[in-house]
Amino acid sequence: MTPAKIQYLLKKSGLTQKALAQRIGVCEMTVSRVINKQIVSNRVMRAVAEAIGQDYHKVFPEYYLQPPKRRHSKAGAI
Repeated sequence: MTPAKIQYLLKKSGLTQKALAQRIGVCEMTVSRVINKQIVSNRVMRAVAEAIGQDYHKVFPEYYLQPPKRRHSKAGAI
């Protein structure tokens, strides 16, 4: 979901980024940076999704719908 769509849905639900930030105990800039995909915060992403009545997987699919990255151990590589 695009940042503009997220902001539109927030306004439609009657919430501002500032009000949401106060509700979850973070600064307004943190909410803005998460919405604009500049930083990652699981707690804030879930709160944003809940505030707009959407599943967080749908709002931030780039973080939740990708397969996990696999780490290869160098211990067994001989």
